[in-house]
Amino acid sequence: MTRPCRDRGAVLADLLADIRRAEAMAHIHDRAATDRDHHADAAQQADERAETGRRAVRAMIEQAFPGVSWTMIEKAAL
Repeated sequence: MTRPCRDRGAVLADLLADIRRAEAMAHIHDRAATDRDHHADAAQQADERAETGRRAVRAMIEQAFPGVSWTMIEKAAL
């Protein structure tokens, strides 16, 4: 009975890790001095991947806690 919660927890942990990786890659590409066009494109793709992950995490949190919106969480500065 607790298995689905663990599965959602693992999915959430994976999403958060992917967001961190994507943000790190975007930062690396933003600071790169060579081939600016390539690095700008790569940074944009990493930013988009991070944002996609953030949207998925927000949806999971809002689904797990009905009545709690992401705006409420942001206002609480969590």
